[in-house]
Amino acid sequence: MKIQIPSSKIKVTTHSIDTNLKSNLKLIHITDLHLGYYSNLENLYQLVRLINEQEADIVCFTGDCFDDIAQISFDPYLVIPLFRTVQSKYGKFFVPGNHDYGSNGIHTVLDIMNQSDFEVLLNSSYVVNTPDGNIQINGIDDLCFGQPNFSSSFQVPNCHIDFRIGLVHEPDKVKLLDPNIHLVLSGHTHGGQVRLPKIGAIYTPTYGKVYKQGLYQIRTGQYLYVNQGIGMTRLPIRIFCSPEIAIFNLKSH
Repeated sequence: MKIQIPSSKIKVTTHSIDTNLKSNLKLIHITDLHLGYYSNLENLYQLVRLINEQEADIVCFTGDCFDDIAQISFDPYLVIPLFRTVQSKYGKFFVPGNHDYGSNGIHTVLDIMNQSDFEVLLNSSYVVNTPDGNIQINGIDDLCFGQPNFSSSFQVPNCHIDFRIGLVHEPDKVKLLDPNIHLVLSGHTHGGQVRLPKIGAIYTPTYGKVYKQGLYQIRTGQYLYVNQGIGMTRLPIRIFCSPEIAIFNLKSH
């Protein structure tokens, strides 16, 4: 049984970020699906359908695809046909989270995401070339169980960059990222999963104690967004903390 108060409906939040791009672009951020723990292929199908309704230019996924890949009740490779149908004009990008490392399953998770046509970024970067400008996406390995390298993730490309995005599952080490990254996307905290009015999150995990939920300005021109995520872990419960898809309208200058 899942308990979600007041609603189990996925909330679509919308945010606008000023950029040097020539025209507006739409980025979708998802995180923390925790497939296998009170979340199954039907839930993933509904999520993909909702993502595709948004007509994204870029999709970013910041980890915890599975709760524990060794414990799920279905073949994890069955997610590939669904993930392949995620529509994105300029690409889909993934960094792993701590749960993706569970039961030594990280190699399987990365294989699944590669076969699902996601660009996996492990301390590396990728330049998205569009008619409206160039976007550099920098991805960091998981802070808890991976081998994060903040310096190697930020590679200087041989072309002009109009906007820079950072992807890291856990938010609290955001200040170690290059200050030239404009927007950092993160998850991990689930927004607390249980939130109370006027109090906020009851509990958040390690590396999610400082930045728990929502948008933060880290430096002049640099923002962090901590997404509440889709799934649940430990307890099958969300209270005043709806699952979330975040849309970022990257606004032209």
